[in-house]
Amino acid sequence: MEFDNPTLIAIVSAAIAGIALIWAMFTHFSTRKVSKLTYEVSQLSDFGVPVSFLADMPHSPIAITVTSRGNKGTENVILRLKTKSNIENYEVSPPSLPVTHNDNELEIKSVRLNPSQQIKLFVRCNGEPSESQISELDLSHSEGAGMNENERSEEHTSELQSH
Repeated sequence: MEFDNPTLIAIVSAAIAGIALIWAMFTHFSTRKVSKLTYEVSQLSDFGVPVSFLADMPHSPIAITVTSRGNKGTENVILRLKTKSNIENYEVSPPSLPVTHNDNELEIKSVRLNPSQQIKLFVRCNGEPSESQISELDLSHSEGAGMNENERSEEHTSELQSH
Protein backbone atom coordinates (compact mmCIF):
# COMPACT_ATOMS: atom_id res chain seq x y z
CA MET A 1 0.00 0.00 0.00
CA GLU A 2 1.49 3.28 -1.12
CA PHE A 3 0.55 6.75 0.14
CA ASP A 4 0.71 9.89 -1.89
CA ASN A 5 2.34 13.01 -0.46
CA PRO A 6 -0.79 14.80 0.86
CA THR A 7 -2.03 11.63 2.63
CA LEU A 8 1.37 11.01 4.23
CA ILE A 9 1.56 14.62 5.43
CA ALA A 10 -1.97 14.34 6.91
CA ILE A 11 -1.10 11.11 8.78
CA VAL A 12 2.15 12.53 10.19
CA SER A 13 0.38 15.77 11.19
CA ALA A 14 -2.39 13.82 12.94
CA ALA A 15 0.20 11.70 14.79
CA ILE A 16 2.09 14.81 15.94
CA ALA A 17 -1.15 16.48 17.05
CA GLY A 18 -2.14 13.36 18.99
CA ILE A 19 1.22 13.21 20.75
CA ALA A 20 1.00 16.93 21.56
CA LEU A 21 -2.51 16.46 23.02
CA ILE A 22 -1.40 13.55 25.19
CA TRP A 23 1.65 15.55 26.39
CA ALA A 24 -0.54 18.58 27.21
CA MET A 25 -2.99 16.43 29.21
CA PHE A 26 -0.13 14.75 31.07
CA THR A 27 1.56 18.03 32.05
CA HIS A 28 -1.77 19.56 33.09
CA PHE A 29 -2.76 16.72 35.42
CA SER A 30 0.71 15.81 36.70
CA THR A 31 1.39 19.35 37.93
CA ARG A 32 -2.09 19.94 39.34
CA LYS A 33 -2.09 21.44 42.82
CA VAL A 34 -4.10 19.45 45.36
CA SER A 35 -4.82 20.12 49.03
CA LYS A 36 -5.35 17.02 51.15
CA LEU A 37 -5.87 16.78 54.88
CA THR A 38 -5.50 13.67 57.06
CA TYR A 39 -5.85 13.03 60.78
CA GLU A 40 -4.70 10.34 63.16
CA VAL A 41 -6.23 9.58 66.56
CA SER A 42 -4.49 7.71 69.35
CA GLN A 43 -6.08 6.62 72.66
CA LEU A 44 -5.23 4.03 75.29
CA SER A 45 -8.30 2.06 74.19
CA ASP A 46 -6.61 1.53 70.79
CA PHE A 47 -3.89 -0.58 72.38
CA GLY A 48 -6.09 -3.01 74.30
CA VAL A 49 -4.48 -2.26 77.66
CA PRO A 50 -6.17 -4.38 80.38
CA VAL A 51 -8.52 -2.46 82.68
CA SER A 52 -6.55 -3.70 85.73
CA PHE A 53 -3.48 -1.79 84.49
CA LEU A 54 -5.52 1.42 84.21
CA ALA A 55 -7.32 1.20 87.59
CA ASP A 56 -5.26 4.00 89.14
CA MET A 57 -5.58 6.26 86.11
CA PRO A 58 -8.53 8.67 86.55
CA HIS A 59 -8.16 10.32 83.13
CA SER A 60 -8.36 9.26 79.52
CA PRO A 61 -5.73 10.85 77.25
CA ILE A 62 -6.37 11.44 73.54
CA ALA A 63 -3.84 12.59 70.92
CA ILE A 64 -4.97 13.87 67.50
CA THR A 65 -2.56 14.85 64.73
CA VAL A 66 -3.83 16.72 61.65
CA THR A 67 -1.45 16.81 58.67
CA SER A 68 -1.64 18.70 55.38
CA ARG A 69 -0.56 16.11 52.79
CA GLY A 70 -1.24 17.85 49.47
CA ASN A 71 1.14 19.82 47.28
CA LYS A 72 -0.67 23.10 47.99
CA GLY A 73 -1.79 24.76 51.19
CA THR A 74 -5.02 23.71 52.88
CA GLU A 75 -7.31 26.60 53.79
CA ASN A 76 -10.13 27.08 56.32
CA VAL A 77 -9.33 24.03 58.43
CA ILE A 78 -11.94 23.23 61.10
CA LEU A 79 -11.58 20.39 63.62
CA ARG A 80 -14.61 19.57 65.79
CA LEU A 81 -14.28 17.04 68.59
CA LYS A 82 -17.06 15.77 70.83
CA THR A 83 -16.17 13.41 73.66
CA LYS A 84 -18.30 11.08 75.80
CA SER A 85 -16.90 12.56 79.04
CA ASN A 86 -16.05 16.12 80.00
CA ILE A 87 -12.79 17.54 78.71
CA GLU A 88 -10.62 18.28 81.73
CA ASN A 89 -7.61 19.76 79.96
CA TYR A 90 -6.26 20.28 76.44
CA GLU A 91 -3.17 21.55 74.67
CA VAL A 92 -2.84 22.61 71.03
CA SER A 93 0.29 22.97 68.94
CA PRO A 94 0.82 25.55 67.51
CA PRO A 95 -0.57 27.38 70.56
CA SER A 96 -1.63 30.43 68.51
CA LEU A 97 -4.65 28.59 67.04
CA PRO A 98 -8.05 29.74 68.32
CA VAL A 99 -9.86 27.08 70.37
CA THR A 100 -13.51 27.05 71.40
CA HIS A 101 -14.17 24.71 74.32
CA ASN A 102 -17.14 23.81 76.54
CA ASP A 103 -17.71 20.68 78.66
CA ASN A 104 -17.26 17.83 76.17
CA GLU A 105 -16.85 19.74 72.89
CA LEU A 106 -13.83 21.41 71.35
CA GLU A 107 -13.33 23.27 68.06
CA ILE A 108 -10.09 24.43 66.45
CA LYS A 109 -9.91 26.72 63.42
CA SER A 110 -6.88 27.40 61.27
CA VAL A 111 -6.85 29.80 58.35
CA ARG A 112 -4.17 27.87 56.46
CA LEU A 113 -1.91 24.83 56.75
CA ASN A 114 1.05 24.64 54.37
CA PRO A 115 2.04 21.26 52.88
CA SER A 116 3.34 18.86 55.57
CA GLN A 117 2.42 21.31 58.36
CA GLN A 118 0.64 19.76 61.37
CA ILE A 119 -1.79 20.60 64.14
CA LYS A 120 -1.38 18.50 67.28
CA LEU A 121 -4.13 18.29 69.88
CA PHE A 122 -3.76 16.60 73.26
CA VAL A 123 -6.93 16.14 75.33
CA ARG A 124 -7.51 14.69 78.78
CA CYS A 125 -11.06 13.50 79.57
CA ASN A 126 -12.80 12.41 82.80
CA GLY A 127 -13.59 9.01 81.35
CA GLU A 128 -12.65 5.37 81.51
CA PRO A 129 -9.20 5.15 79.80
CA SER A 130 -9.86 1.65 78.46
CA GLU A 131 -12.85 2.90 76.43
CA SER A 132 -12.84 5.19 73.41
CA GLN A 133 -13.80 8.68 74.57
CA ILE A 134 -14.53 10.15 71.13
CA SER A 135 -18.18 10.31 70.16
CA GLU A 136 -17.70 12.59 67.11
CA LEU A 137 -14.72 13.86 65.17
CA ASP A 138 -15.19 16.08 62.15
CA LEU A 139 -12.34 17.55 60.12
CA SER A 140 -13.03 19.74 57.10
CA HIS A 141 -11.31 22.30 54.89
CA SER A 142 -12.19 24.51 51.93
CA GLU A 143 -11.92 21.62 49.45
CA GLY A 144 -13.71 18.88 51.38
CA ALA A 145 -13.41 16.59 54.39
CA GLY A 146 -10.32 15.33 56.13
CA MET A 147 -9.45 11.66 55.86
CA ASN A 148 -8.67 9.29 58.74
CA GLU A 149 -5.04 8.20 58.41
CA ASN A 150 -5.82 4.75 59.88
CA GLU A 151 -8.64 4.10 57.39
CA ARG A 152 -6.45 5.30 54.53
CA SER A 153 -3.66 2.87 55.47
CA GLU A 154 -6.18 0.01 55.86
CA GLU A 155 -7.57 0.73 52.36
CA HIS A 156 -4.04 0.83 50.93
CA THR A 157 -3.13 -2.45 52.67
CA SER A 158 -6.28 -4.17 51.39
CA GLU A 159 -5.57 -2.90 47.86
CA LEU A 160 -2.05 -4.32 48.03
CA GLN A 161 -3.32 -7.67 49.36
CA SER A 162 -5.96 -7.95 46.62
CA HIS A 163 -3.33 -7.61 43.86
